[in-house]
Amino acid sequence: MIERELAEAVIQHFWAGRPVPVNPEEIAVKAGIEVRSISPFEPGYDPAISGAYANDGKRPVISYNLGDTPNRQRFTIAHELGHHFLQHGPRFRDTSATLAGGSYDPIEVAANRFAAELLMPAYAMRVLIVDQGVTSVDVLASAMQVSEQAMIYRLKNLGYIR
Repeated sequence: MIERELAEAVIQHFWAGRPVPVNPEEIAVKAGIEVRSISPFEPGYDPAISGAYANDGKRPVISYNLGDTPNRQRFTIAHELGHHFLQHGPRFRDTSATLAGGSYDPIEVAANRFAAELLMPAYAMRVLIVDQGVTSVDVLASAMQVSEQAMIYRLKNLGYIR
């Protein structure tokens, strides 16, 4: 799966030797990507829009919704990083539905996979679950700073639960 290999390469390049949780905003900044919050006080603010990726050829920009929960903001930034590193080009504004797996667009699915691989790396999951014996979804989600829903989805994809 290209998303896993790419996320692992990004972690090695921008986060090597550092513990989880992975900080997607810090990775973006290190990669030369500007990260901007979208405030509820800005004209045209839409609470249904979680994020966007734009690249005018000068400096890529990731936008995320300041009104979303911190875990959602982290996933949004990681998802938009997926668009960047997977070279999808500029993407429309992602809604909570596209980020939550409610999209069947292969590009959005790939960006979601990349985000999951980046925020919940397989090696870190293995350490927590196999080596340390952590079996609580809440504890795992907290350790990775993701939602319990994202963690359950990831645990299924890694084959830890059905």
